[in-house]
This record gives sequence, structure tokens and C-alpha cells, in this order.
Amino acid sequence: MKTALNVSFLFLFIFGLSVFLNWPFIALCLFYALPIMVIYTIYKILRHPEEVTQTFEDHFYQDHPYQRNKID
Repeated sequence: MKTALNVSFLFLFIFGLSVFLNWPFIALCLFYALPIMVIYTIYKILRHPEEVTQTFEDHFYQDHPYQRNKID
């Protein structure tokens, strides 16, 4: 799943860079390929879910061991 997210962020970065550098052909090609990238990312996330063992009340972030502050 992290690979799909990294690839999608790289795709968006290259798209933004091509628009910034005024490369219209590359920007249009990436724009037309965007639905394929979205479908690929959604497929990878839904196909390979990770089981969550921590609750939101105990851990605020799932990717960091930060303990949630409890206000009593």
C-alpha cells in the first residue's frame, strides 16, 4: 500500500513540476493518465488493507507510537 501512495505522490509531483516548467505535452499526458492512477491507488488500498489493532481513543496516529493525551 505504501508503494501505491508513493507512486501517486511522485505522479502528482511530476505533474506539478511539468506545469510549473511549462511543459504542456507532459502535463497533458499525465492529466489524461490521472484516472488510471486514481483507479490503481484505490485498488491497491482496498485490495491490501492493513488490520488496525489500536483504537483511536488510545492512539491518535496509527503510523506513530504517539499516545493520545487524556483529559479527565
